[in-house]
Amino acid sequence: MSNMGFSSFYEGGDGVIVCYVAPKSDYKKEDFFDTCVKESDGYHELGEVKEGYCRWYPNAPEGIDLDGGCYSFCKEGKGAFPVWYVDIE
Repeated sequence: MSNMGFSSFYEGGDGVIVCYVAPKSDYKKEDFFDTCVKESDGYHELGEVKEGYCRWYPNAPEGIDLDGGCYSFCKEGKGAFPVWYVDIE
């Protein structure tokens, strides 16, 4: 179980959204995509819904310029939870 809700993931520090992500436990696939469409409000072209894993990192992984912790993609394993995600094209 995760505390992460529907989220936007960004590339680097430039503030450009690269994907929408949410725990699979919170959404059915179709509902997640509908939420992505509403969130993008016609400003972003969306890819297909995919499955992956995320986890909370108390210290941001190398290459992520944030102070403190963050959620990020990872492989299945300790602390990981399944997510839906949609790339923004």
